[in-house]
Amino acid sequence: LSDTIEVVVQVNGKLRARLSVPTADLENEAKLTELALADPNVQKFVPSTPRKVIIPKNAHLINIVA
Repeated sequence: LSDTIEVVVQVNGKLRARLSVPTADLENEAKLTELALADPNVQKFVPSTPRKVIIPKNAHLINIVA
């Protein structure tokens, strides 16, 4: 198994980024949220504080409601 996994980041249901996340961080929702919000393409579509961040278990997906 590799040390990183690709996680898809969606903003309002639309694909905005793909992140390579260390497998150790997959269970850490705060870390995943921080990584997603740090992506420049995600920042274009998200206000300073998103309404909701949804991270389903074992889905390799982060959905941000702007």
